[in-house]
Amino acid sequence: MKPILCALTLSLLLPVVMAQAAASAAQTNIESDPQSSPETSSPAALRERVEPTPQQQGMLDLARALEQAPETEANWLETNSDRSLTLYQPASQAEPTGAVILLPDEHNHPDWPRDLHPLRTGLARHGWDTLSVALPRSAATPVPPRSFVSNSSAAASGAEPSNADASSNGTDGAAQDTEIAPMELYAERVIKICEAAIRHLESRQHDYLIFLGTGTGAVWAALCAREFQQSHQLGLTLLNARQPSAAGAPQLKQLLTELSVPVLDIYQLDQVAIVAARLRGNSARRALLASYHQGQLPEILPADDGALLLREVRGRIKRYLMPAPMMNQGAAEPAEQQPGR
Repeated sequence: MKPILCALTLSLLLPVVMAQAAASAAQTNIESDPQSSPETSSPAALRERVEPTPQQQGMLDLARALEQAPETEANWLETNSDRSLTLYQPASQAEPTGAVILLPDEHNHPDWPRDLHPLRTGLARHGWDTLSVALPRSAATPVPPRSFVSNSSAAASGAEPSNADASSNGTDGAAQDTEIAPMELYAERVIKICEAAIRHLESRQHDYLIFLGTGTGAVWAALCAREFQQSHQLGLTLLNARQPSAAGAPQLKQLLTELSVPVLDIYQLDQVAIVAARLRGNSARRALLASYHQGQLPEILPADDGALLLREVRGRIKRYLMPAPMMNQGAAEPAEQQPGR
């Protein structure tokens, strides 16, 4: 009888002993490795978020693709904060007329097939050195900080923000009021990249420069023209100009009133573009800009690999943007080549 009672007692006590041993082992693991406990884990222990850079990878792919392109030099301009791809195309004559710095529309690259490729290669065939520049990547919306206490647990505990938290939030808000706006910082980055582009072209002995911006790139081209108009001989070409969607971006209509360089404003005919062009023209007239000219393109360009676009842009640049001494020199060349002279 006693052996039966002992066996029955052991069978009842064994599960309890095993559960206690498991609990004791788990507690020992938590004490030896505090990082394994969600309550005691620190933010540093969490994996850092790495933001992908598709634009930079796209520029690398474009540079590799153009390695075999005839006469195109893919270079990188570096500033303190950015590294931008540039595509340099030398003029097809011994003494270039000048140089054109091309700035693309947002989300486009410096060899965009619809406009920048035919312009940068076509203008080079007609006596202009061209440098197409990738604009810096605009600042992304900040990722909100991680919350280590879930809303459900906070609601269950009935916790409320302390006075210290409230005062710190107020301090942060005051500090944000004194910070520089993101678009102001971005504008400074664009100016630095364009300054590096000008230095790159000046090393090749260029006296006359034209900023040519397409889409939103026209706004940044106008900003850079205003920035360097006192120190360089410049012209400005706006192609299908439109205002950037980011809040705080420079206003093109305001920039036009601050320019003292000749401006060529070319746009395709559609209802939105016509209204915007009328507003830009009115701003230029109010500012008494005598060297501001507008030109129109068809709403739908023909499938001619950019031939019409190149012809219209090149012709208007020659007519409205080239300085008088250069125009006189160009007019004298055909007379010198006439037979019998």
